[in-house]
Amino acid sequence: MAKLKKLHMSSNLDDLEKMSIIPDLRSKGMKILLNTARKLYMTAEEYRLDGDEELAYITYMKYFNMLTAIHKKSDYPSHKTTVRQMLGDTESNRRIMDTLEEIINSLRHRYAQQHQAPEPIAPDLVSNGRAGVDSPITQPTQYARLGLITCQDLYRRMQEKSVLVMDCRPSADYEASHLTYYCAFNVPEELITPGMSAGRLQARLSSSAKASWASRSVKDSVVLMDWNTKDAQPATNTAISTLLDILKNWDPDVTYRAPIQIVEGGYEYFIMMYPTHCTNPSVQAPQQNNNDIETIDDIEYPSIHDITMKEDISAKDFRPRPDFNRANKPAATRVNEQGISRPSPPAKPIAEIMRDQAEFLQRAEQNDEQLEKASKMWKRQAAEGDGLNATEDQELHFRILQLESKAQDYIVENNRLREELSRIQELHNVTQQLSQKEVEATRNIESKIRERQRLDEQHELERQERERLLAIARETKKHYKSPTPSGPPSPGRNLEDVHVVSDSLESLLQLTGDPDPTIAPNKAEIPTFDRAMKPQPRNVERTSQRVRDFSPVIGQNVGRGLTGLKNLGNTCYMNSILQCLSNTPQLTEYCISDKYKNYISRSNKTNGQVIEEVAALIKELWNGQYKCVASRDLRYVVGQYQKIFRGVDQQDSHEFLTILMDWLHSDLQTLHVPRQREMISASEKAWLEFTKAKESMILHLFYGQMKSTVKCVACHKESATYESFSNLSLELPPNSNVCQLNQCMDMYFSGERIHGWNCPSCKTKRDAIKKLDISKLPPVLVVHLKRFYADPSNSGSYMKKQNYLRFPLENLDMNPYIARAESRAVTPKTYQLYAVSNHYGTMEGGHYTAFCKSANYGKWFKFDDQVVSALDSSNVVSSAAYILFYTWLPPMQVPL
Repeated sequence: MAKLKKLHMSSNLDDLEKMSIIPDLRSKGMKILLNTARKLYMTAEEYRLDGDEELAYITYMKYFNMLTAIHKKSDYPSHKTTVRQMLGDTESNRRIMDTLEEIINSLRHRYAQQHQAPEPIAPDLVSNGRAGVDSPITQPTQYARLGLITCQDLYRRMQEKSVLVMDCRPSADYEASHLTYYCAFNVPEELITPGMSAGRLQARLSSSAKASWASRSVKDSVVLMDWNTKDAQPATNTAISTLLDILKNWDPDVTYRAPIQIVEGGYEYFIMMYPTHCTNPSVQAPQQNNNDIETIDDIEYPSIHDITMKEDISAKDFRPRPDFNRANKPAATRVNEQGISRPSPPAKPIAEIMRDQAEFLQRAEQNDEQLEKASKMWKRQAAEGDGLNATEDQELHFRILQLESKAQDYIVENNRLREELSRIQELHNVTQQLSQKEVEATRNIESKIRERQRLDEQHELERQERERLLAIARETKKHYKSPTPSGPPSPGRNLEDVHVVSDSLESLLQLTGDPDPTIAPNKAEIPTFDRAMKPQPRNVERTSQRVRDFSPVIGQNVGRGLTGLKNLGNTCYMNSILQCLSNTPQLTEYCISDKYKNYISRSNKTNGQVIEEVAALIKELWNGQYKCVASRDLRYVVGQYQKIFRGVDQQDSHEFLTILMDWLHSDLQTLHVPRQREMISASEKAWLEFTKAKESMILHLFYGQMKSTVKCVACHKESATYESFSNLSLELPPNSNVCQLNQCMDMYFSGERIHGWNCPSCKTKRDAIKKLDISKLPPVLVVHLKRFYADPSNSGSYMKKQNYLRFPLENLDMNPYIARAESRAVTPKTYQLYAVSNHYGTMEGGHYTAFCKSANYGKWFKFDDQVVSALDSSNVVSSAAYILFYTWLPPMQVPL
């Protein structure tokens, strides 16, 4: 075996393991899996013999993950002989596992040594290979990892303005898209030739590039970038390798302050992570050779018989999946279990269940006390009709709705404890291993569970009584008419400004969450998307030239981004969405820095007004001076173009978000994206038709693309169409109180039988199967949960699903749901949650809040209209979750 190569992929085994994850292979054919596994083994052996333990580890792990997937195939028994012939018997694979164990032990030892004694900076990298230089050399510790720099570290240095970036892509590629950083410039690939000196290369540069080139001796660090180099030692025939050699060995007049580094993943990675810092984030990849292993991506589209159908996913698939502690499982088993039915884990120890129950009961009792206090206040106010004004009435009702929702979540928690206890009892019946002390503890837990159930039943009766009184109030309102005020409420008018005759009746009416009683009642209806309601373009006053009314309330020690939004009369649906968008760091930075002003369109329907108002509001939310502000101007503008947002009716936050995204994209759709290649895929063609070669930062952040494939059952002819989306709308199971997000994803992306499809191959109508896959993942993935549905027993009425959905705060894996072309892309497939729009209550009366993770503080906060408070991450998942905001973009601080 060759001499061991230097560690270059990672600094620990955990991060290395993440690189060995393979996509979902349940639907792939056995022959393709066997060929891919064989290729992986041979490649792993080559890396091992070459001395590259890190790449050998990654590829061996992929091999064993593939092997496990093969063994779990339903047709494995009929292919045992073939598997043994191609991949060896058990003894052969045991020897391979022993080899992997040796590599793991070696890497663990080498990583430990690396952490204990950081590798010293080689003098030749600092002084260009010239010994005896007497000038002092700065060797900061953050540059200890030689050769490569991550995109995150480069971004940080760009913020510090301490780095010089040399982009050595061809000049045409650089002109098409490049960094907006002031100290980044192009050293064109076509000018770089082996054997030239730094002085000769400088003479070939443009005058502006020469000025930047001259600063390489005074910058703290110099970084090189091409399209997608990932190696600290790039291939010798590449421009970036030649440029690195020129700077290190043929630049005698300059002493660099730190080792020259290469951006890991190149411009391709940076443009994905920080699109707002690039001139054109949608630039297409140049045609070039790719040395990466693409064995798994060679797998063809699944056959029609391997597709999981919707009718095959029964109610049992939506039973709560037990939480797993996989820390003690072998890594190869851990990664390939994703999405596969799993055996029940071992029952928890009784002592652990007792601790869980004690903590749960303490939280539940605190919620009971708060709910009882709020309920008594509500009953007293409803009976007496005085003591609180209309706004306070509404806030009290909103608080009750949230406490009731939390109480429902505690019922789910109590049921979970009951299931845990049942598993222990089942185990006891089989093994007879429980001691007398454990038996007593089990009885005590069971007694507390029953007591909690009794309290929950009592609380449910109280909730139904409150709902009965509210229903009476809503029915009374239909026949109630107060004296007509002097004029209709203005867009900025608060509910407490409206005069009514009966205080008692007003109290109940405000608690319903219904429209202002001074407005003539309309027939209740579910909001619909009707873009025909938008007014035609007309001359409007430029909003940037007028003074806005934010009605700010000064606060003390208010953190940036922690300003609340006033409720202007059932505008909580709007406030919730705006806070989620405000906590999207890339969008907020784009607004605060005024970059959006360079891309405003004045020829669209909204005349650029919506982005101007959103940007102005975000600036107020992030100035750190106000406890809360009002969104009157934005509300007025959106009301101009969609009349359902004009009054004080409660609206659907998902509808508002969808329309707002369209408006923001349209307001900024001025970035011209020329077609760079003659031959483009069907997916790229559909994207070009959707954007009309004009894109926006909103498109780059929030929009993805869905592939819809239809396969003929008779001839297997395949037809595909593509459609862009800004959010996914997932169904919740109707017969399951508790479910998981990946179960809803499985249902959404499963196959569906269609009849009477005009097959282009058979030339007649055929049965077919339709399957959805994501062909373009957006950096920000918005997931809408379809909680509202038509009541089958009452025409025109709508009901709400109160399912408790368990969704991950970290590591949402979208690999099982992407199209084959997207699986080949370098786009990250794992998402982190950063915001949730919540809905409490029902269609008749409800309230919206937002849970957001602050980019600046790294903590979760609750945004409840004008009130912002800290939130423990354990409370983010709840049955009130309505819209989830995920991202794979790296965390970034919002600048001042």
